Amino acid sequence: MASEQFKTELKNFKINLDEDAIEYIGGMLSDMTLTDHDEVRESTETFLVDANIHDMIRSAFYKSLFSSKVFQGNTTVADTSSKPVRLSTKPTTTREKATPVKPVEKEDITSPATPATTKRVTLAEKRAARKNTKAKGETSEEEPVLVAISQQSRFHTETLETSNKEIDLPGVQISINQLDLLVDAHLRLKPLIRYGLVGQNGVGKSILMKCLADNILVGIPQNLNILHISQLEDFDESTTVVEEVLSADKKAAVAIREYEVLRRVIGDNAPASNQQNKSNQELNKVVFTIMQSRVKDKVDEANRLATKRSGLRGREARKELVKLEKEYSDFCANDPQTFVTADMVNTVISEVFERLELIDQEERLNRAKKLLKGLGFSQEQSTSLISTFSGGWRMRIALAKSLFMRPDILLLDEPTNHLDLPAILWLQEYIKNDTGDMIVVIVSHDREFLNNVTEETIILKDKKLKYHPGNYQDWEINTEEQRIRKQTLLDNTEKRRKQILSSIQQNMQQAKSTGDDKRHGMVNSRRKKLDRLGMEKTEDGKRFKQSYRVGFHTDNRVAIEVEKSVKTATIKIPEPSQLRYNGPVFRMSDAAFRYSKTGKNAIEPFSINIDPNARIAFIGPNGCGKSTLLNMLTGKTEPTSGQVYRHALLRIGYFSQHLVDQLDVNLSPVESMMAKYPELTEQECRAHFGTIGISGKLVLQKIRSLSGGQRNRIAFAMILYERPHVLVLDEITNHLDMGTVEMLVDALAGYSGALVAVSHDVWFLKQILEAESNEEEDDSDDDVIPSQNEVFTIKNGHVQKWDKGIDAYVASVLRTVKKQNKV
Repeated sequence: MASEQFKTELKNFKINLDEDAIEYIGGMLSDMTLTDHDEVRESTETFLVDANIHDMIRSAFYKSLFSSKVFQGNTTVADTSSKPVRLSTKPTTTREKATPVKPVEKEDITSPATPATTKRVTLAEKRAARKNTKAKGETSEEEPVLVAISQQSRFHTETLETSNKEIDLPGVQISINQLDLLVDAHLRLKPLIRYGLVGQNGVGKSILMKCLADNILVGIPQNLNILHISQLEDFDESTTVVEEVLSADKKAAVAIREYEVLRRVIGDNAPASNQQNKSNQELNKVVFTIMQSRVKDKVDEANRLATKRSGLRGREARKELVKLEKEYSDFCANDPQTFVTADMVNTVISEVFERLELIDQEERLNRAKKLLKGLGFSQEQSTSLISTFSGGWRMRIALAKSLFMRPDILLLDEPTNHLDLPAILWLQEYIKNDTGDMIVVIVSHDREFLNNVTEETIILKDKKLKYHPGNYQDWEINTEEQRIRKQTLLDNTEKRRKQILSSIQQNMQQAKSTGDDKRHGMVNSRRKKLDRLGMEKTEDGKRFKQSYRVGFHTDNRVAIEVEKSVKTATIKIPEPSQLRYNGPVFRMSDAAFRYSKTGKNAIEPFSINIDPNARIAFIGPNGCGKSTLLNMLTGKTEPTSGQVYRHALLRIGYFSQHLVDQLDVNLSPVESMMAKYPELTEQECRAHFGTIGISGKLVLQKIRSLSGGQRNRIAFAMILYERPHVLVLDEITNHLDMGTVEMLVDALAGYSGALVAVSHDVWFLKQILEAESNEEEDDSDDDVIPSQNEVFTIKNGHVQKWDKGIDAYVASVLRTVKKQNKV
């Protein structure tokens, strides 16, 4: 039987799988066509991958399996059981000793797969996983189908290379699962320009950046190095932070690794001319391994293109992949001792030493440390293992890797998320001063950051790309001015149209009653004026002529189209019930906190009274004690000294990223709400979520399928249900788009309860604190009681009041950042 033969081969190759897995595989094999080797392998290989079986061992396993009588039929799987493991791209440090990579024998079947080889079976794993989940009766989401094309000329070649780094692609069309994101758009990116890519959530900004980074669009020069930060989020847990950053430059890492392997054999110096005939068994093995690794890199690159491309280009890429895999298989079948010649040895050694001479290892190390320091890593943290860091810090590592690479085009998607203000300001200065001739494209919802960094704005709207020569604020002002101007012109035009129509009607009546033929001439003249109403020039500044424009036109002018503002779902915060109490809602008296009796205070003794309608902000770098202070304020922790008073009936709505992470992603928003409040009906839950912009099918979808901004809204809605008297918001603007942040600001402006905020979004802080105070200054009503608007800075646990305004604080932090960069 097929299952027995499968278990026999597992024993022969010493592969250990769980009994449940073997039984499940046996059930699958009984329902398959055993001569369809591709289906058998795709369905079962995922279990071998999970067991960390190397891809070459897996290939040998399936060759042996398919050659048995049960699985009769020819197989194209090459016997690669004697192939040596490829060289790792991990750089060797002074603490490590490079060793020659030995060939893999059958005893080495438990060798873990390297990251590069694991990528080669990604599609097979996904297909097998989908089949397995369907067989188990579980629901699974289909892999999205992405199609991206652009207009091509008959002179276009796939391997187009140019010395010009500019991208100019007309006719760009991008769709995902047959949903159009871009239709006949024009993509233009010029060197030395920093672009801000803006648009509502879900319009396709990240998909466009993915298409650029993955080289899916035809027409992109193949010699351009395009880097997207999402490509660098896979880490080797066993490396240190600085080593991980250095490994981002794979060419340099491989060159260093090849040198270290050769150095073990030939020493530190390149061979002289009288040593060119030197060749021994160990050197042949090392040279053969280096050559094999280079061929393997070509196969991996071909596999990457074949995986991502579709249609005719995908077919050609798969043909090239099959060709290279055959070459690789033939190469691995050679005996290093007979295949490697003295000329090959000399050539490889010369190439390795030449490549190493081009690498300034000290400069690379210093640059990596400088990047990590700017992003908030201490000297101790930069030499710590990746496994010790959480998600926010890992995003910083990925950002450091992308900046370290110095690509031709740098794509940054929400780079300020999880960064504190000093790191945001450092990144701002780095992008402005150290990106050289790169093309930088940034997607961000941080207005202040975009305004300070970008020089041009790309607007993705209505499935088109529009370009504005200025930052986001300039585009926003210009758009509003254009909207007002066009609305005024439209109003005047409509008024004039009514007058002309009225005149035409009167003249026709008079001509009919009096028989005056001259009146008909006046009517025709006014009809011509009616046709000439509208914009005299098109958007590109040219006069409108029907003969120059494709299609049918009802008049001789361009229609006046007023730019419609983007509609963002409003947010409504329920008013809290009256406490019937005139004192402060929070009172802290010399409250301090420390995590251990012997340790230093995380928060030094601090006193504050917070009024029922107060607006309070705590600002400072990550790790200064902001969250500790909020936990002590809200009662999650008690002070180790001093007192914290809270009204007995006070309801607190505490929003934090921890609250978002606690959401059960396997439930829908409605199910989560009903689990927390069993007395609510589904309709009541839907109505409540509608107040914060989550409606329709979204409230019934699993939370795992929702975006980060939508999850933030759900968590916010959960704390609003109890109508809190105080809102404590810790980094609530993360993942929210600009329109949603505006709606949140408007909602908080009408909230009568107290607000305590922690945020690194400068624009958000200025709106909730300074904008409101300015309105009160302009209010002439003497009976209005001024609200308590205060800003406190936290540094090393010391909390101090800041009276100079948000801009002054940002300026002081920026001076500190610049001073540290000069050191």
